[in-house]
Amino acid sequence: MPDTSYQEMINVKKQFFKTDGIQCFHAVQSFVKGEITPEQAHEIGMKLAEELWGDKFQVVVTTHLNTDNLHNHFVLNSVSFLDGKKFCNTKKDYAIMRKTSDRLCEEYGLNVLSQEEKYNKYATSRLYKELMKDSIDYAIENAKDYNEFIKVLQDLDYIVTDKNNILSIRRDPYKRNTRIKRQFGNKYSKENIYKRILETQPLYPYSSNPMVLITRTLENYNKQKEKHYQNKGSIGYLIYQYEKLFDISTESTLKSNITKITPELIAEIKKMDEYSNQARFLAKNNINTEQELLDFEKAAYERVNPLKSKMENLWKKHKRAKTNEEKQAIENEIIEISKQITPIAEEIRHCNNILQRVEKIKRHQLHEQIEREKAQFEKDQEKNKKDNNKAR
Repeated sequence: MPDTSYQEMINVKKQFFKTDGIQCFHAVQSFVKGEITPEQAHEIGMKLAEELWGDKFQVVVTTHLNTDNLHNHFVLNSVSFLDGKKFCNTKKDYAIMRKTSDRLCEEYGLNVLSQEEKYNKYATSRLYKELMKDSIDYAIENAKDYNEFIKVLQDLDYIVTDKNNILSIRRDPYKRNTRIKRQFGNKYSKENIYKRILETQPLYPYSSNPMVLITRTLENYNKQKEKHYQNKGSIGYLIYQYEKLFDISTESTLKSNITKITPELIAEIKKMDEYSNQARFLAKNNINTEQELLDFEKAAYERVNPLKSKMENLWKKHKRAKTNEEKQAIENEIIEISKQITPIAEEIRHCNNILQRVEKIKRHQLHEQIEREKAQFEKDQEKNKKDNNKAR
């Protein structure tokens, strides 16, 4: 019964000494608008729960009438009342649930999605979530504060809802909000987004006009290439040759008539910004060899680790603070420390990225060398063969 279901589930957990970990599992079964009554929807939901879990697990089944599409919610106790074993939620279980639901719906003469429709719906949803996550990361990296973070998302055509300390976004033509923290994990909670913004201050102020971004990055990119990639023995020159080799250039893309930021454009802008920033970093710190880069990275970690530890302690203190005045004072301290961390973290990031690119270049050069030696060997073999034939 609704009034006692929670306590009944808790009693089972206590009976088998399994009160920790995942408490429940949640599933939804939805129906096409206008083709079913609430009573029928609930009846199908009860049959589904009984068939899938009824002999081992307690399940609460509720039928919701608050949307155009009637739908059932299932809340499943994670511990079995039969043997105390925990429910293992796998892709196979999900597939069985869909198959059983489809069969029951067909028995009632209801519509079900075809396999192609199911795949298309899944693929589209997955791409949408990936784009959403990339957009959130981009907004965090390019915003100087939380309000500007919201503004960046809005400029990327997202509808942002920040209500009751829950941050949700969506983008047309999708009608349903996505709770960021629930979808992408604790790293995307409001508190951690705020922290990440503080720790990742953008090199340039954000501009809602994409053409400003394009002009800025293209000019900087070209200037830094000309200025800092001249020394043939340096890492910078090695990277420059790598870019030429693989034709890493987005000038033609950026010179087209672009009037709006797109996911593709975001990626291109970030790529050019990264190359330009790496060039400045190498020149500013007079780094010309791989060992110098490794030494610089080690020293940067030694500077940043104590600051990060201090910041973590302040956030713990912030959670325990009881008054707004205490919280504000702690936040001010955190902001000051983040200002010290930001440039060091940026230096470490450059070191990691440059080292990765250098390793890639080395592998490519080794591959090229092997190919040249192989070609030369084959050429010599062919020449020797011809010389032997002439001698005969």
